[in-house]
Amino acid sequence: MKSLKYLHNVVYSSAAALALLAVPVTAHHSTAAFDSEIVVKIEGEVTQVRWINPHASFKLEGTVEGAPDGLWTIEMTAPNVLINQGWKRSSVSPGEKVTVFANPLRNAITLNDGSQGGLYVGVILQDGSTLGRTDGEGEGSDR
Repeated sequence: MKSLKYLHNVVYSSAAALALLAVPVTAHHSTAAFDSEIVVKIEGEVTQVRWINPHASFKLEGTVEGAPDGLWTIEMTAPNVLINQGWKRSSVSPGEKVTVFANPLRNAITLNDGSQGGLYVGVILQDGSTLGRTDGEGEGSDR
């Protein structure tokens, strides 16, 4: 009877340890660093596109009203989510002129690469087509 109780404890302890190990795998950072109440309009040229998990992103050199001009890094969601929203890997390419709408970082800091940071809200592509919200309104809690 004692060995059955020991086996029971080992099984439950192992299950608990596995459950704790799974937490970092499912953890995800929030968008709290970005100010969802503010949407900046950045007009510029795409310099880099990263179509990778867990977040696609792109950089553009642009001008902004009410925020710093220069290089901006725009963080997006996962590529599979973007595809469901109408994006393709080729939607933006380096050298293209676009107008991006983004939520800026809540505490405006210069990132390590010298860029400002923003969270994607929408974009007007070089051909005039749009993806996301391009009315200048934030998505707030709908994110």
